[in-house]
This record gives sequence, C-alpha cells and structure tokens, in this order.
Amino acid sequence: MRIIPVIDLRLGQVVHAVAGQRDRYSPVRSHLCPGSDPCTIVQSFLGLYPFETVYIADLDAISGNRTNHDCIEMLLDNFPHLDFWLDQGLRDKTAILNATHKRIVHVVGSETNISPEQLSRLQDVSRQPVLSLDFKDGKFLGDKTLLQHPEVWPDNIILMNLGRVGTGSGVDGHLLMKILKSTERHHAFIGGGIRDISDIRHLQDMGIAGVLVATALHTGKISTADLMAMGNVETKKMPR
Repeated sequence: MRIIPVIDLRLGQVVHAVAGQRDRYSPVRSHLCPGSDPCTIVQSFLGLYPFETVYIADLDAISGNRTNHDCIEMLLDNFPHLDFWLDQGLRDKTAILNATHKRIVHVVGSETNISPEQLSRLQDVSRQPVLSLDFKDGKFLGDKTLLQHPEVWPDNIILMNLGRVGTGSGVDGHLLMKILKSTERHHAFIGGGIRDISDIRHLQDMGIAGVLVATALHTGKISTADLMAMGNVETKKMPR
C-alpha cells in the first residue's frame, strides 16, 4: 500500500481542497505547521513519515491559467530525494514531453476530456503517465468512451472522487466497486474522502494499491503512529 500526501497549489500557496469547488479553496490550515508555504507543508509531511512521493495538483494550470512552475522547481530543488506526481491539466504529448523531469510523473485527468486515442499516444512518453478517472457527484468527468477502453489505460490509475475531496466523508463504496471491475490489470489508487487509517486498511484489504491523502494528515486523523503501524507504506516494487 502506498500512501501519497497531496498538495493543491494556487498562486504559489497550498490550499485546502474541498468538494471540487476550486473557486472557493482557501489557504490550508494545518496542525502540522503554520502557514501554507509549499516547502514548509512538504517538510511537515516528511516530519510525519518518510514518504517517497508527493502528489501536486497545480490548480492554476488545471484551470487554464499560468502554471506554478517556479514553485514546483523550488520543491524539486529542496527535496531531491522525492518523486512527484504532477497534475497540470496536460493531455498533449508535446506538452508533457516539454515538461519532462526525471522525478516527475505526469497525471492525466479525464476531466481534460482526453480521448482513448489521445491517451494511447501518450504511452510512449519517457515516464508512463498516471491516469486519473475523475468523478463528481457520481458523474464521470470527461470523455465517457475512456471508461470503455481500459486496454489503453496506463499501469497506475487513480479513482478521483472530487466531490469527496477534503470532506472526510468516506470513500464512495458503490462507485469504487463499479470502477474496480475494469482495473483488475492495473494498480488502483483512491483519492477523495479518506477519513482515517481504518479507511486505508480497508482499502488495502480490497487490493487497492494506494491512496492520496491531505486533509486527514493536516487534521491529525492520520498520525505517525498510524503510518508506522501500516509498515512500509511505500514499496520500491510498485511501478513509479
């Protein structure tokens, strides 16, 4: 089981993502550290547990605005031993290749409306992207034919329930079971609704490869003791 902490970036600061209502996100308030500086937040995550990967959602880029390039470069420089999964709303092969970095794995979100054909053309990029299957209020966000062609999906898949992000409302079990039928040959990750370590243990028992978490770390619902009890939450055997 991989537990990957998440930072949502807007205008160079970490914000608290809640229910996918991006225009209402405010600077994060964490019991781990004061302020919302990205480097400080990441360092506080590493003080909680020696994570190997951090997920970055560049909300400005996803919204079609200027990217948080300088902030991301600073994170790469300050944390040379970390890998980053990065969602910048990219769906074009050229754009991904232009943003190549050996420690960045690009996340391609279905909400970009990427087609199965476009996704298939991304498979020969230098590092295989991660596909995020995005949902909100039970509805799939994107080209629905993508759900019908799991053969073009990359190895790592995120089931992202935007409506439950930051809410602590739990994982949507019905949606999870529906999508898992198509992910038997993939490593499935869950994002949105993780409440505490018991949720993670339950997902691990179901064969889920990993989870994306933020709020439960900031609020202390998941502690160092919880993470240590899980054992090695990141495994080198898992495809990066």
